[in-house]
Amino acid sequence: MDLRVTGAYSAYALQPTRNTAPSPRTERARADSDKVSISAHAGDYQAALTAARNTPDIRTDLVSNIRSMLDAGTYSVSASDVAARIFQELA
Repeated sequence: MDLRVTGAYSAYALQPTRNTAPSPRTERARADSDKVSISAHAGDYQAALTAARNTPDIRTDLVSNIRSMLDAGTYSVSASDVAARIFQELA
C-alpha cells in the first residue's frame, strides 16, 4: 500500500497505522479510571433524595382531616393567624 500526498500538504501525509500493544502505563490508567469513590456527604445526600422521592406530595391524612372538619362546619382559622402567616412568608 503506497500513500502519497503531493503539493502544499505533503507534510501531513497519511501514514498507514500499525498495531501496537498498549503500554503498561496505559493499562494502569485504564484500571485507575474505572474506580468510583462517593464521599459520606454525597451518600447522605443520596439517602435524603431517595427519602424525598418516596414521600407523597399530598399528605392525605391531613387533607382528609381538614375535609371532614369543613364538611362538619367546624374548621375555622383566625384572621390574625392568616395575617401573621402572610407577613412571615413575605419576610
